[in-house]
Amino acid sequence: MLEMASKSAEWLLLLSGVILILTSMVQYGRRTRNWGGVMTMFYKRVSMTAVEFKFYRAGVAAVILAIILRMVNLVFWP
Repeated sequence: MLEMASKSAEWLLLLSGVILILTSMVQYGRRTRNWGGVMTMFYKRVSMTAVEFKFYRAGVAAVILAIILRMVNLVFWP
């Protein structure tokens, strides 16, 4: 039961993280109309609004939590 809940939470965190990151990228692209600059946000500093930045950071945090939960799953249920 706990194993299934943990795996479900892992996928939910990963999916929500990716969706939040994509949402922030689309918001930035629509605002600046610079769709080529969207990919630079991963390795270069870009000017984001507070809302875009919140979506981006929440998405990154969710992905990191999903990775940690994946490691925990592999330790307890190989």
